[in-house]
Formats: sequence, C-alpha cells, structure tokens
Amino acid sequence: MYGPPPVPPPAAEPIPPAPPPAAAPRGRRLAAWGIDTALLAGAAVLLGTMTWGRLNGLFGDGLWGDALSAAGGLLLSGGDVRQAAENFGMGIWNTAVSAVEQALLLLILIEFLHQFAGQAFAGRTVGKAVLDLRVENARSAKSRALRRSLVTTAGGTGLYCTAWILLLHGLFLLSLVTWLVAVAVFLANSAPTLVGARRRGLADLVAGTSLVRADGYRRAAQAARQGAVIAWDGTQAAGQVAGQAVRENAARIAQAESMQRALQSERARQMQDLGRRSASRMQDAMQSERAQQVGQAGKRVGGRLRSAYQDRRSARRQPLPPQPEQPALPPPAPHYDPYAQPDPYAQPGDVQPGYVQPGRHEPPQQYMPPPQ
Repeated sequence: MYGPPPVPPPAAEPIPPAPPPAAAPRGRRLAAWGIDTALLAGAAVLLGTMTWGRLNGLFGDGLWGDALSAAGGLLLSGGDVRQAAENFGMGIWNTAVSAVEQALLLLILIEFLHQFAGQAFAGRTVGKAVLDLRVENARSAKSRALRRSLVTTAGGTGLYCTAWILLLHGLFLLSLVTWLVAVAVFLANSAPTLVGARRRGLADLVAGTSLVRADGYRRAAQAARQGAVIAWDGTQAAGQVAGQAVRENAARIAQAESMQRALQSERARQMQDLGRRSASRMQDAMQSERAQQVGQAGKRVGGRLRSAYQDRRSARRQPLPPQPEQPALPPPAPHYDPYAQPDPYAQPGDVQPGYVQPGRHEPPQQYMPPPQ
C-alpha cells in the first residue's frame, strides 16, 4: 500500500505483418491448367463414347421404328411423301441433336462442378493441388468461388459448347459470335496470368481472388526435417538418458559391491577377532587346566620317585634275607639194563656202569645257588 509503485509491464513488441504469399509461377500455373484440361478431356471422351453408343442404338434398332412411324404418318396424311420424309428426317435429326446437346451440357456441368467444389471446399482444383497452388480468398466466401468457377467454365467449355449447340440448331451467325466471345473470354482469362506481378486473370478480377503458392510441399518438407531433427534429438536424448541410467546403475552396483565387500571384510575381521579371542580363551583355559594336571602328575611322579628312591636306599642299608632252601629233587628212577653183566672182580660197594643193584638208592646232591 505504501511501497513503491508497481513496475509497468514492458510494452509488447508489435508483431510484423506476415508477408503476402507469392504469386503462382507461370510454369506451375500452366502445368496445373494442363492437368485440369486433361481431366476434362477424359470426361469429354467418356461422354462422346456414351453419345456414340446412343446414336448407334438410334440408327440401328430405333431406325425401323421411326420408319414404321413415318409410313403410318404417310398413310394418314393422304399420300404426302414430302411431308412424311421431312417428318422422318427431322425426327432422326432431332434425336441425334438432342443426344449431342445432352453430352455438351453434361460436359459444361462437369467442368463447373469440378471448379466450384474444388475451390469452395479445398481452395484449389486437382491440378492446382498437384502443383501445390491454391486460390486465395476462395474458401472464405462461397460466392467468390462461384463467380470464379462461372468465369472459368465460360472461358473453358461453356461458350464453346454453346456455340456447338447453336450451330446444331442452324444458328450459324449466332454460333460464330459465340465462338468469338469464347475466344475473347479465354484470352482475357489466360493472358494476364502470364504477365504482371500478381498475374491475375479475368476470373480472379471478377471474383476478387488470386492464385498463389500453397507452400504445402515446403511446409511438409520442413515438417519432415523438423520431425527428423526432433527424432534425432529425441534419440540422442534417449541415448544420453539410457547412458546416464546405465552409468548410475553401474555406480550403484559398484557401490553396493564395495559396501558388500566392506561389510564382508568387516564381518570377516570381526569373525577373525572373535575366533582369536575364543582360541586364546580356550588356549588359556586348556593351558591352565593342563598346567594343573601336569603339576599334579609331576607331584605324583615326584612322590613316587621319592618313595621308590627311599625304599631302595633303605633296602640297600638292610642285610639281604637268607635265601630259602630249594626243595630237594626227587631221586631218579632206578635204571636196569637187562643186558648188563655184573663185574665178577668188582669189590662190594663199587658201582658198575649200567648196573644198579636192586634195592640200592643214591641220594641226590644238594642244590647250591650261584654266587652273587
């Protein structure tokens, strides 16, 4: 409320008016007129073929019917042959002229519909569309398209077909004047299109239109180039995005792998530390228990050795106990040799080898232990 006044927005720059469309080139205009004329000539050939078929049917099948009608008229007229022949010839002529007139009128109608429909709804005819031309201001008002189509049709086939129809009806002078008017309208409509800056013919002056470049092909080519550029840019952008995504995914994977390796190394280090501590504890416990066991075993062995040593010393100091007497061996069994003969010269008491006196027994010698 009490601040500085608002800054007025910058004045909009005036948009420059669009340049007027360029007039249709002469070559394109002539080519477009040639295409339209070729289409109209095709329609004329088709109508001529149809009319020739009708005339063949007239002079073939319908001729006998006309002849019978003329004969009946001759009988009714009281034998007036001239009148009957005139009626017969005029009937055939009028039928042929009617068929030709219908074909000429259809040709005029075809050209008018081709011109009016193309200019009123599309702004151009088939030939102009092929050569990328258009009639300016024709689509905005149907009356302009109507006036232009009327003048173009009159200078094309309208006056010429009218001259032919007048000639068929026997109006030679009027037909000639119509021919001259047709040529004048054609020249007035076509000659100015080849000179001047805007190259407007009689039809353009009457309808207030002009034939200009449509630039449809240029815009289509430009749109195609822009589409190709956009597609290329989109492809490059998609490639960059895909590359960035691949790099980011690779970085994430590498980071995840490094973190996993770090976690694994940390876990391994913790497991190693835990193993070392457990091993040291077990080793300490085993060493303490083993030391106690070894100490107790050493004490027991030392006590045994001490007691054995003392027992041995005391045993050395004491005299050895007398050795117990060994039991006497039993006397051997007496051996008697049946083939031994006593010595006749032996004294009593002598022992003869191989002879033992019956009833005599020698005591065994006493066992003496070996000296120590």
